[in-house]
Amino acid sequence: MREKSVHATQAQYGRVITNCDATLVAYGANLVLVRDSIFGLSFFPLDYSLRPDEIISVQPGGNSLEGLKASDVDPRVVFHQGIPSGGDKFAYDAIQKILALSTKDGRIKLYGKDNAQALLDSSAPLPSKFLQFIQNKGILLNVTSNNHIEVWDIEKKVLSDVYVAKEEITSFAIIQHSLYMYIGHSNANISVLKLDQNPWHIAQMKYTIPFSASYGNSEVCDDTIVVHVLPQPAAETKRVLIIFKNGQIILWDIQESRTVFRTGGNMLQALHNNETKKVTSACWACPFGSKVVVGYNNGELFIWSIPSLNTGNGPSASDHSSQSPLLKLNLGYKSEKISIASIKWLYAGGKASRLYVMGASDYASSNLLQVVLLNEHTESRMTKLGLPLSECCVDMEIISISTEQDKHKQDSFLLLGKSGHVYLYDDTFIERYLLQSKSTPSLPKGVIAKLPLASSSITTAKFISNNSNVFYSEDEYYKQLVKNHSIFVPVETNHKDGIIPSSTKFSGFSKVQNLYITGHSNGAVNFWDASCPLFTPILQLKQQSENDFSLSGIPLTTLYFDINSPLLVSGDESGTVRIFRFKPEPYATNIFSGTKKGTDHIIQSVKTVKINGTITSVNIDHRSTCLAIGSDQGHVSVFKMDGLTLLYQKHIASEISAGIISLQFLTCSLHGFDKNILAVGTKDSSVLALDNETGNMTSTETVHPKKPSKALFMQVFDGQGEVLTGSITKDGLDLSEGNHIENAPTKQLCFLLCSEKALYVYSLMHAVQGVKKVLHKKKFHSSSCCWASTFYCPSGIGLVLLFTNGRVELRSLPELSLIVETSIRGFNYSPPKSMSFSDWQICCSSKGDLVLVNGDQEIFAVSLLVQRNIFRVLDSVSCVYKKEMMLSQEELLPGPVIQKEKKRGIFSSFAGSKEKPVPPTETENPKESIQELSVIFSKENFPSIVDNNDNLAIDEDEVELNIDDIDLDDHVEKRKDRGILGIGGLNKKKLTGKFQALKGRLKEMKGNTQKTSGKEERQEEQQPGTVDQIKKRYGFSSSSNETGVAKLAESKLQENLKKLQGINLRTTEMQDTAKSFSSMANQVLRSVEQQQDKRN
Repeated sequence: MREKSVHATQAQYGRVITNCDATLVAYGANLVLVRDSIFGLSFFPLDYSLRPDEIISVQPGGNSLEGLKASDVDPRVVFHQGIPSGGDKFAYDAIQKILALSTKDGRIKLYGKDNAQALLDSSAPLPSKFLQFIQNKGILLNVTSNNHIEVWDIEKKVLSDVYVAKEEITSFAIIQHSLYMYIGHSNANISVLKLDQNPWHIAQMKYTIPFSASYGNSEVCDDTIVVHVLPQPAAETKRVLIIFKNGQIILWDIQESRTVFRTGGNMLQALHNNETKKVTSACWACPFGSKVVVGYNNGELFIWSIPSLNTGNGPSASDHSSQSPLLKLNLGYKSEKISIASIKWLYAGGKASRLYVMGASDYASSNLLQVVLLNEHTESRMTKLGLPLSECCVDMEIISISTEQDKHKQDSFLLLGKSGHVYLYDDTFIERYLLQSKSTPSLPKGVIAKLPLASSSITTAKFISNNSNVFYSEDEYYKQLVKNHSIFVPVETNHKDGIIPSSTKFSGFSKVQNLYITGHSNGAVNFWDASCPLFTPILQLKQQSENDFSLSGIPLTTLYFDINSPLLVSGDESGTVRIFRFKPEPYATNIFSGTKKGTDHIIQSVKTVKINGTITSVNIDHRSTCLAIGSDQGHVSVFKMDGLTLLYQKHIASEISAGIISLQFLTCSLHGFDKNILAVGTKDSSVLALDNETGNMTSTETVHPKKPSKALFMQVFDGQGEVLTGSITKDGLDLSEGNHIENAPTKQLCFLLCSEKALYVYSLMHAVQGVKKVLHKKKFHSSSCCWASTFYCPSGIGLVLLFTNGRVELRSLPELSLIVETSIRGFNYSPPKSMSFSDWQICCSSKGDLVLVNGDQEIFAVSLLVQRNIFRVLDSVSCVYKKEMMLSQEELLPGPVIQKEKKRGIFSSFAGSKEKPVPPTETENPKESIQELSVIFSKENFPSIVDNNDNLAIDEDEVELNIDDIDLDDHVEKRKDRGILGIGGLNKKKLTGKFQALKGRLKEMKGNTQKTSGKEERQEEQQPGTVDQIKKRYGFSSSSNETGVAKLAESKLQENLKKLQGINLRTTEMQDTAKSFSSMANQVLRSVEQQQDKRN
């Protein structure tokens, strides 16, 4: 008769046994005999749905320990390195040298000087429509797909404001050197927004550009949404170019609130047999704003001439249009029916100015990305370059790169592929290729930007954080390491392994706070100093044996590292296990360790053993100096470390999957005696125990769920949530103080099993005897688990679970209570194909620090515990915005524009190229222009339209006459595109009343204004048509005499006084001649009668 310990909490068979220890004495065909301290011997009928070895026990809630609490944990992404997956848009701050990359799931990655990096998470996981910096201000504006404008404070890395647009945003532009921006809507209207400070927030201005005013009298057709709003270079505060989807291009005068030029619209459709084409991209191709390049969905590229204030070709009439494009670029996109996705023009000195054209296609081709020389010196023959691409791209950007070691500026051309990869080209090579005319240079070659890890992929990894033996280096040491680090592999790298030699002098592991160890597909093992967020290579092991220093070329599958010995064990796909023993520290070296025989001063010995199958699990018992090795074919081999003699080998058979995923040496109590066992976990979720000395199974039965699924993780711990030290270690470190192996038998040992579908906590004592006693159980329903590990804190042991959809769960042990649920945005796990490795390599330290590596693209560093600092100099590495680099507003603003654009090359042979004499252009004060712009945008330029938008039905009695609404000039034809309320539109009877009210106000002001206004009238008569008088006519100050907002307001007041005087004169005249409609009629009648009398 054998006894099996059970813990009964309920009687399913007619009697209640309340929370008492009971012993299973015997069981027969349909009866169970249980002995307990209260009832003595008791018989229970056997439930046929429950095997005797499947007795389920639930711990009484009142006696459970407190364990891991919510206050102990704070899961968060501490740092992100590399390129986030799902890249969508680029943005670049050319002054601060900050590159932004938004993703489809709402993340924004920032790259700054000195290898600074930061990751922002938007409030909603949505892609970006538009992404732009306000240059030099540390502000990034992100327009999301749900028409929210996010204001990101880059210095603080916080979301300062979210502006919600009522209409769909179809275009977005920031006015240079200002805090103003245009947003075009799907209803073809354009709004003006301003970014206010303290705190940063967006406010809508009163100024607007309505569709009825901008589109004018042109025939309205479909696709009239605004797709591009381009402030005109050198005149950004005065004019803006508006491009509609149907091809209509209009130039808008900001001060006059009217269209001054139009082109490219309906006549374009008529010229091409009513071919339906839509504008897909546009950009300026001239520093003076006289040429714009427009790309269409049918692959056509046109250059249109635009009047510029700084080239002397500005319009003299109020409205005029151009009937044909200046030039058509034939780059082959139309013949291949490739839409023009994006165009970007780079202004460079001499003849180097060029146009980058990117096509939109589902298939990569050599012509999908082309670069064309496009400047005033270009001849009739086009010089172009096609960059061969391995995939289609979604965005491009040109950035300047300068490092601490290389002081000279280097421009890089970046392409963002659909896969999320970033391709880098040296823009200097592109320029050199285009300008080389005599010889044919080689095509510029691009490389995929990747982490500076290794050319071979990572197949297994370990992370050891907060080494207790560490001697901390100064922060300056790590700051210098970061500056010398390479964010991406350089364009012209000569390092085949992809690792850039560091200036680090590796003298031993005692100086490394955090250690990251990676095994690679080529058989190499790399050690990284992970004390700061950017991991630095410190050691590389390539040798296969004592005398063979070459790479094996076989992927590594498992690593075991004991930092106290130190000792490294690696296993690979071929079944080879290598044991590296290190020499005593320190190691004196001045070079990067990893060359042939370059580790002789570090490695003491290398020994190898080989078993059948791929190595899947390795563990060492330091007390018995035994090495346990498991393979994917179910073989368990135990060797004596001294001499590597084989003690025994056991094959674990399985009908599903015999792979060994866990091997743990421990001591447990069996039949009243302590016994050393080897706990084994298999891939099919089975649990068994082997005698540590003989290799025999302690029971003929294995413990496993009714419905087995792929096992991911197994761990032995005691029932109070404490790990067993001495024989069970994690990261080669002691996991708790004062909990020695001698005390373990007095506690209930538990065995944690995590599979893709469920969690189980078994009683180890029962599992050793082949009895499945499930203490706790939790099934997963929404998604599958893909990775699991344990971590430790002062209050207990915790379990972290990662799911395929990015969800993260933290649970306490042994109860499996859910403590915190969160997610890692950007983590999407796909199971690897057969005979391949996953793109994601995940490992966790005993302190709850996770490192997730996604191929050679990105690294997530995640901390689970509250108020825990993993890295040194984290604030410095995360600081992408440098206040010391910020230029003053005076330095930012361009000087007065006095140049003229010269017409040469291809642009001189179109549209009557004979150059006319150009009068000197006016020199303007840019700072004053922005101040004037502030005044303009603060006023309603179309009050009636604004009112109609707010309230479509306004009673006539509520109409008020504003002094700015009155136009005293006699126009032959009224402009239909002006929405200003005119005098003729008012009821004449009520108009008379309005004039009476105005006359009363005029009598009070007449004496004070008559002299001043009379003097100004005489000046106007003496100097007709001057620029200053034209400005005064529209209420703006002259550049020669007045500056600032105060003088502008004074000029406006004087203009209003003149208007009041004119109104006074006309009102007096109308009162004398037309006091009422009846008196007016009588006067006309008398006049007619008098004329008839004179004739008679």
